[in-house]
Amino acid sequence: MLAPLAASTATFAKRACVLFEVPCTAGVSDIVLLQLDEEAVAERAGTEPLAEPVDVRLMLAMAAVRTPASRSWTVDDLALGAGVSAAHLRRLVLPRLIETGHIVAGDGGWSPAYRFRSLARRIVTIEAKLRDWRGGVAQASRHTAVADAAWVAIDARSAGAAASHPEWFTMYGVGLVAVSSSGTVEPLITPGPSRTRQPGRELLAERSAALHLSGQVSGPLPRVFGQTLIASTGVDPRLASVGAH
Repeated sequence: MLAPLAASTATFAKRACVLFEVPCTAGVSDIVLLQLDEEAVAERAGTEPLAEPVDVRLMLAMAAVRTPASRSWTVDDLALGAGVSAAHLRRLVLPRLIETGHIVAGDGGWSPAYRFRSLARRIVTIEAKLRDWRGGVAQASRHTAVADAAWVAIDARSAGAAASHPEWFTMYGVGLVAVSSSGTVEPLITPGPSRTRQPGRELLAERSAALHLSGQVSGPLPRVFGQTLIASTGVDPRLASVGAH
């Protein structure tokens, strides 16, 4: 099922990079579709995407003022914005962000090296299920906090049961798509309005961008009893390069 979905990204987001198993604050989505903002990437030349939630919160706090580059932040201001202690910032977070080029230290405090803005023009998640659409809705509902749209993809042979309960999808703002054995992808229920929360969305965008920019397509694959869990049907695109569509 993963391969047909990866080949049909335009159904969900045009010109998107296809990524798999990207961890975020809402769990790990089977598929993440990332519309990368190339200009935002260029503005951060010489840095890598952020990987830690506290780093994202701190950069967002700095970007929230009118002229972030001209303001010098005290450690207490930053601790309030990042939601951690000043001691933790001094010991771990600020040295890491200085070393990686995201912030600069001055006599009066710290300033951002660039104006932080999202690396994602749009970001979409998809949970793929053969039959368990209720479980898919439960997982996808968590992803509505970190993605602009969250979908459940279900085997077409089980799609009728899922589609007969549209209230589940409407309640949680999740979309439904059916995938046939021939690889046809058919949207059945459209996701509701975006419910994203910015820190979680930006962390998913940063980690997805990091995978893409490093030439990888997947985070760590799940393991069961010491064995890598691969797709049970069809080619597993997580094991090979998947281009943008």
